[in-house]
Amino acid sequence: MPFARGTREFAWAVAACGAALAAASYYVARGEWRLRHRGLLGFKLLASSLITLAFGLALLAGSFVHLVYGREVGARRDVSPRNSLRARGSDEWRVYDADAGHLWNRLYRSLYLRTARDGREFGRDEVDPLLWWGTDEHLLGGESYARASACLEEFIDARAERLVTDPLKRALLQRDLWAVFDWTARKSERPKPELRELQRMLATVIRRLALSPAQIASLPDTYRTAAASGAFAHDYDPRAPDSPFLPPDLLRPDGPWVALGVEGDGTTAPAHVFNVSGRSVFRVFISLPQGRAATLAYLRSVAEFKKPWVRDRRNPADPRPNPRLPQFPTGTRLALVRQMLVIDERGEPAPTDIVESVQLRIHRALPLEIPDAFDSDVAAARASLSLYEFRLSRARLFAGEAGGLRALTRDEQEFPQFQSHGIDPFEFEGGREPVERHRGPVLGSCVSCHFRPGIHSVLSRMPDITQLRIRDVRRDLVPARSYEQEADITKTWKVKQESWRLLREFWEQSADAGR
Repeated sequence: MPFARGTREFAWAVAACGAALAAASYYVARGEWRLRHRGLLGFKLLASSLITLAFGLALLAGSFVHLVYGREVGARRDVSPRNSLRARGSDEWRVYDADAGHLWNRLYRSLYLRTARDGREFGRDEVDPLLWWGTDEHLLGGESYARASACLEEFIDARAERLVTDPLKRALLQRDLWAVFDWTARKSERPKPELRELQRMLATVIRRLALSPAQIASLPDTYRTAAASGAFAHDYDPRAPDSPFLPPDLLRPDGPWVALGVEGDGTTAPAHVFNVSGRSVFRVFISLPQGRAATLAYLRSVAEFKKPWVRDRRNPADPRPNPRLPQFPTGTRLALVRQMLVIDERGEPAPTDIVESVQLRIHRALPLEIPDAFDSDVAAARASLSLYEFRLSRARLFAGEAGGLRALTRDEQEFPQFQSHGIDPFEFEGGREPVERHRGPVLGSCVSCHFRPGIHSVLSRMPDITQLRIRDVRRDLVPARSYEQEADITKTWKVKQESWRLLREFWEQSADAGR
């Protein structure tokens, strides 16, 4: 349906349908009435025409009553900007200011809030908004759109970017809005006026929040702050395997951890980059127990191995990892660090040292069997690994606690977004079932993809499967040339995306309009 139920457009569409039905029915009924001699079929046709005429007139009348006296669900005027988000639970959304009614808090909540049927609220302090490419209703019409657009309009009219001067908070709010904008870009194949207006307002606020290069350079190095805070252990303790740890030397250029890159100009973790539309830099690290020199030597041995993939004679189009590929030893550690990009005042993506998440896994055992992609024993893979994850908390970051990172607990659950098939649990089957059904444990979820043992679990070395099925190709892991390499490649990838073209279009329009 091209129009959302409850909107003026929907009412006009119903009125048009009613008018067409009434006109056609009147034409048939008039013709039958003029006939002096009618058979049984004629009487039935006349009766049915009169019934449909009455129904068409009822549709027409009801539509005009709604247009004159009704309340439009998606109308921005029906939501008071100042009170647009003073609903139950708003006090818990004091993220950008201690005042729950602060416009920055209300704007953030209008975009990140998801509500279950029983009224429970989700989304507060999530790293990414609870939006999926399959989300068809939220923020695209109805009350959620009305509230978000009301807050955005109030923000723009009040020049509310001036309410907060702290570069860190400005960077975070821009990041939060950028994530929502990129989601809207996936809905732009057949954009409605409401979607274009939402994108215009988002882009305007994103541009106004942009920082100068000097301000971006002043943003904190949150990983080093977290590692030095004393809030987390510095190393893995086999006697306390549930105790999370952050190695303080993870980002040290000459330390035991080696930053990985790939031959060529691709990102090291392309699936993760694609999942966030290139708004973050993903860095992959590896550390063998014997230290940096042994790690570098091992990487050379893998790169020099001639045939990392083999083909089954019974199914040559299905390449498999070569079991003879040099395997790293037990105790090897891998890390995936996600760092935030912002958009500077020139309208260019810029890397920061603000960490959004850290994933660590230790290979305590190395099973000999290499399972097929569709016959994987995930339980066995989990049993051979120790897994840890840290995520950004805006509240902790703004309070200066542990670099803004919090360790995930063993029983913590989430709504999956990465590799989730785009299903929105809040809209699934009309939201008739409990949303908990769609939540799953966070720690251990990475094993769903990284289920093979040791080096075979490092998907960064997996070439394009379509090419690999046709011919022998490879994607070798190499030490990163520089710390800036991954950020430069990610920025290059991002500016080629349609979402970036669309954002720049609205960015320039708002600049030309002086908004």
